[in-house]
Amino acid sequence: MAMGDEILVVSRDKLLGGMAFEGFLPIESHDFCPEILGKFEYRTRTKELETDDSWQQPIPYVWVVSLGRKEVFLYVRSRTGGEGRLFDKYSGGVGGHIDKSTEELSENPLLSAMMRELKEEVKMEAYPNPRIIGFINFNDLVEAVHFGVVALADTDGEVSPLEDMAEGRFYSLEEAEKILSNPANDVERWTLASWPKVKEILEKC
Repeated sequence: MAMGDEILVVSRDKLLGGMAFEGFLPIESHDFCPEILGKFEYRTRTKELETDDSWQQPIPYVWVVSLGRKEVFLYVRSRTGGEGRLFDKYSGGVGGHIDKSTEELSENPLLSAMMRELKEEVKMEAYPNPRIIGFINFNDLVEAVHFGVVALADTDGEVSPLEDMAEGRFYSLEEAEKILSNPANDVERWTLASWPKVKEILEKC
């Protein structure tokens, strides 16, 4: 997503109101989708918008999992695209800004953007509709304008990485836990924030 493109945003006051939180919040605690879908607008992505936390940029963040096999798809971000601060990091979620040029006519730009990101990031035999499980909010300078919408895409089929991934494959719960808890590995912040909930769901299957 380049500067100058129009992206979906929501006023922080309209989205969060008095419900500010830090880290991951499960959808069972509060569902922010009605606020996003009912109060969004499109604004040009500028350097000013990227530092103005009065506007929240909802970012779909989709984990690919196999509930039947109790496996999760993890990948390492390549240096060929995306944000430089995320290069070479382990990640469990695929996603990005919601772009007006592709989602403007969609009845549900959140779901539409999630499906688009899946098709752009990974090769699957079939692309399942993601299920939203929670939200991510951090109030520090880097993350204050981004609002994560975390979802699971469940498949029993094969999944392989496309060009924006240096590598990626399914891991067992035990393997994933070792990777994500190892301090020697550089793991994406949103992955660390949402992994406990993803793990909980997989363990209960």
